[in-house]
Amino acid sequence: MIPEIFTKLEMQEEYQSFFPTPVSSIINNRRFVNEKKVTDHYAIIPTEQVPTVSKLSGDEKRIYDLIARRLIAAHYQVAIFDYTTVTTLVDERAVFTTKGKQKLQDGWRKVLYDEENGKKDEDVLLPDLKINDQGHVEEIRIKEGKTQAPNRYTEGQLITLMKTAGKHLDNAELEKILSQTEGLGTEATRAGIITLLKQRNYIEVQKNKVYATRKAQILIEAIGGKILASPEMTAKWEQRLREIGKGNASSQTFMAQTQKLSQKIVQDAMGQAVSWEFNHIEFEASGPKKQRSGAVIGKCMLCNGDVIDKGKVYGCSNYQKTKCSLMLPKKIMGKAISPTNAKKLLTDGKTGLIKGFKKDDKVFDAMIQWDKNQQKVSFVFPENKTLMK
Repeated sequence: MIPEIFTKLEMQEEYQSFFPTPVSSIINNRRFVNEKKVTDHYAIIPTEQVPTVSKLSGDEKRIYDLIARRLIAAHYQVAIFDYTTVTTLVDERAVFTTKGKQKLQDGWRKVLYDEENGKKDEDVLLPDLKINDQGHVEEIRIKEGKTQAPNRYTEGQLITLMKTAGKHLDNAELEKILSQTEGLGTEATRAGIITLLKQRNYIEVQKNKVYATRKAQILIEAIGGKILASPEMTAKWEQRLREIGKGNASSQTFMAQTQKLSQKIVQDAMGQAVSWEFNHIEFEASGPKKQRSGAVIGKCMLCNGDVIDKGKVYGCSNYQKTKCSLMLPKKIMGKAISPTNAKKLLTDGKTGLIKGFKKDDKVFDAMIQWDKNQQKVSFVFPENKTLMK
């Protein structure tokens, strides 16, 4: 099959320079041909119906070219590099370290990184260097910056994390099992799992960044540290399923143990539920509809009019008529003020304890109250110390 495909590819201008391939057959190379590693399906390769690549549309050509080059590259030798660390002393006092590599043999990279056809190798290769070589400084730049929190994950990065979940395990055996099964889910199901999390309102995506919803925060708080949410559980199940597949374990026993574990998890959750405390997680009341702009939150503390949701703030509906100035921000120092807490503030004059306010590098917990004298909101701390907003 492959010789027939290669005969047709060799006749096309895009691939002529790669033939004949240095390796005539990979049938005995277990890196590429190993039926024991085949699970869902074997690798994607071109069929005998080889098209005229130059006549394919843009995306069709790119995809076909990628698959064809991979197959051709498998019939080339290994690529050999010399990895080097260069230490440079500047002005007899400043030491700089440069890490890079030098290419000794192209091997398969000749096929995948064909610069003549715009497939450039992005690796920066070091020039030939020797100990005590002299150089000169061409430019000096000083960059001042501050440490930043890690960027939020994108959906694509979530899929990678699921695939590499085994790397975060302390148990070497279980790590090996998850790495062999390629982590959580399969290539065919990972994207569907993320889609399901969005549909069930556990995650939301804003500007390609993934955020855990308040519903997810509650779930994490409740079972985040339990075995049900651990990669170890997945690894152990994968291990047992593999043993069942080989005939070394009983499927009936596995199902019975799974049933007992499920019952124990539910019983433990029921026992722990009485001690769960979610007051520090602000969330809107559940229901088929989200809070809509224009919804009435409560009564105004200045004119007794209706306080409504105005999108970015809660404000008095009498503003147009009487210029009533009551306005409650929806977000204070990084914390969203939910309609539930806004209503409590309007009704009782004070919210419940809200955790996670941020000011500069400090994080603190406080309640928000309405200051009648100042006619604005202020913080009330658990120790009854007040900091004006």
